Amino acid sequence: CLIVGLAYTMGFATWSVGHLNILTITFLPMLIGLAIDFGVHLVTRYEEELRHQHSEADALKKAMIFTGQGIFTGAFTTAGAFLAMGFTDFKGIKEMGIICGGGLLICLVPMMTLLPALLLRGRQNVMDHVFDTPADRRAQIEQFWLQRPKLVVGITLGICALALTQFHKVYFDYDLLHMQSAGLPAVVFEKKLINSTPKSVLFAAVVADTPEEAQAFETKLKGLPAVSDVESISQFLTQDQTRKLELIGQIKNEVSNIKFPDLDLRPVDLAELSRTLWSLQGYLGLAAEAAGPEDPALQKELLSFQDTIVQFRKQIFAMNAVTVQAKLAEFQQALFHDIQDTFQAIQDQDNRQALRVEDLPPALRHRFVGVTGKYMLQVYPKKDVWQRANQKEFIDELRHALDPNDTNHPIITGTPIQLYEYTGLLKNSYETAAWYSLAAIVVLVFIHFRNLVSVGLALVPVVVGSIWLGGIMGLFNIPFNPANIMTLPLVIGIGVTNGIHILNRFAEEHTPSILAKSTGKAVLISGLTTIAGFGSLILAKHQGIQSLGYVMAVGVATCMIAGLTFLPALLNLLTRRQGPTKERPSANNARLATGSGGTEEKPQV
Repeated sequence: CLIVGLAYTMGFATWSVGHLNILTITFLPMLIGLAIDFGVHLVTRYEEELRHQHSEADALKKAMIFTGQGIFTGAFTTAGAFLAMGFTDFKGIKEMGIICGGGLLICLVPMMTLLPALLLRGRQNVMDHVFDTPADRRAQIEQFWLQRPKLVVGITLGICALALTQFHKVYFDYDLLHMQSAGLPAVVFEKKLINSTPKSVLFAAVVADTPEEAQAFETKLKGLPAVSDVESISQFLTQDQTRKLELIGQIKNEVSNIKFPDLDLRPVDLAELSRTLWSLQGYLGLAAEAAGPEDPALQKELLSFQDTIVQFRKQIFAMNAVTVQAKLAEFQQALFHDIQDTFQAIQDQDNRQALRVEDLPPALRHRFVGVTGKYMLQVYPKKDVWQRANQKEFIDELRHALDPNDTNHPIITGTPIQLYEYTGLLKNSYETAAWYSLAAIVVLVFIHFRNLVSVGLALVPVVVGSIWLGGIMGLFNIPFNPANIMTLPLVIGIGVTNGIHILNRFAEEHTPSILAKSTGKAVLISGLTTIAGFGSLILAKHQGIQSLGYVMAVGVATCMIAGLTFLPALLNLLTRRQGPTKERPSANNARLATGSGGTEEKPQV
């Protein structure tokens, strides 16, 4: 039934959005973990009724009526949490909300239509009549907190207080390098570059309409404290080139008579090369001795060069002679080919007029001049712009310097700006989605129970579980990041669903004992399957995916534990304060037991 629902969802995603992106690509594992819960709750209740000696039809009817209400409300609340993402400003999050929210409702259809038909025809019903021995064990465990509700409430509030002390350590990590795989060569090299040079490898791009405007921008930007360097071709196109043209003419005359013979294609004579290198090695030693007293830095470079030659001579005789000869011949031919091209380019220089854009080499022209004729300046920051504070400082200086209040202000873009705007919008959109999801859930839960107290009780697992989650994240220094921030609306939806199922069962039987019943078993199994699904992400090498697995698994676990322990204990405590309540079958139970029909009555808490 889950597979059928997922197939329908793929068709829905194709029709509604038409594509997947880096966020919505995760919809399939999400729906697998969430939609399977519908069937888990229905099947466990069906099994429980079979063990109470009901017929297959009556057991399924009771499961569909009572547990089905919680399944429907839970599905709509979780779907509402996703669909609320459609009101955010981030396109990827909007599309995720549409696909996942609609997909959950679509997966509900085969779970509530096809699954009951398959259950009635299945052969598993024979063993489903067997007494559920683990239920007795779960009942014994549950009595520990049901008999001590005040102690449980006190311990829970105490843990919440301790968790709140760790909240100040929880922050949002904007640095995308911290999300990459640990030890990834590109990341390691990026960090080496950051630590070894004042010039960042990332740059902002400023667009100018004319070379003169680009030159004015360059002069202004180079004076900013946060700017390390500015690269453009404006200075070559705007400055007085008379003296340069004279020098180019002189150089052309000097090299005009230089001719290059055909390249030597023979293998390298290793013996002759070794003798030449040995002589050079000796000259370098003499030069280092002479430079030592006056220039220690030069002496160090000469000795380093000498050592390189020594190592190179050892290598050429340690390897296969034929291979070394061939490789050195290829290098020699490529080297002299480059030299010949360089001299040919000098000889072909046109010094009759000033440099034009058309005269630039294609690689340089394509880098700095757009197809529309606009000119780009590459502005390099001094500080590490992977850090949020440095990003903001750098971008604010650029925007302030180039007069953003002017209607014709230049375009400022590039990787630092994209990182700053993208991560900020992503964070704000998920936070907004979490608030929208919470609002949608409150409305749907109120429609279901028509009681504000019940709404508050349904939110208890979410509130307690979220506080515990924040405390654990602070204790183990796990920050939020662009990958795991998506857990906010998910944990809310899953936690509220647990509360809805527990309150539905309490309204039906007027007893806080949940774990021993099929409802507690289903909540436990659903939570464990979700924990296992998201927990498997912890094995990923990508640190962002790892953190998503940690946060989601812990969040689901804390909400599940709060729902199975604190909420029943709280219900037991509230029941005691209201006086003893006689446990009795509801009108629905009576009708089902006798097989009579009639309009079903909605359970109330």
